Amino acid sequence: MDIPDSRNVHRGFSSVGQTRGMARQFRPERVEYDVLTAHPDAGEAASGATKWATAAVDAVAPEPLAGLPALKNYALGVVPRLRDFAEHVVDPGGTADSPALRYGAYHSVRAMIRDGRGRALAEVHADGRALLPGELDADLRGRLNGLVNVGLPMVTRAVDQGSYESALESLVKARATLNAMLQAVLNMAVSGPEPVSREKLAQALRVQPSDLDGWYSGRTP
Repeated sequence: MDIPDSRNVHRGFSSVGQTRGMARQFRPERVEYDVLTAHPDAGEAASGATKWATAAVDAVAPEPLAGLPALKNYALGVVPRLRDFAEHVVDPGGTADSPALRYGAYHSVRAMIRDGRGRALAEVHADGRALLPGELDADLRGRLNGLVNVGLPMVTRAVDQGSYESALESLVKARATLNAMLQAVLNMAVSGPEPVSREKLAQALRVQPSDLDGWYSGRTP
């Protein structure tokens, strides 16, 4: 059997798997209310470093949410409770009525919405900001699915049949797709509600932490 034309191989990479699947499911099970405090390490605290400390936790009935819009609406629904929490932290007696005090309080608290495994689903702030997990671009998802399901098997078949030029051309396209996927996942890892530390990212990428700046900007090896 002849190996298909490389143009068809390339079309297979990008067309297979582009249909959008079911919406991503989220299931919040608890809300943590955090307060901004001085860093426990004296040296870090002296330089102005701070750290979030959990001061209260609300257990919530698991409620499946379909997709990021539903999660965002859920997160914004936490804002009034978070504001009450902030005002209680700075004025437990509820006697002060200072806009400046309230403003400072709103910026010193946050709510973390987590699932049953403790994974952060959203970071909510009293001013109405909500940081949600990243979502993989639908086109990139389709390209990756096409690569796994069609592209790579066709590459190995091309190699087996001695069609090395076609195989190399397809591998270059595959590498471009994988590099784009690496960049997308890295961006989600550092921009989500609970960013992955530089040390863990460097370990996953098998590089030194000092090399991460190149990865952030897309200058991968």
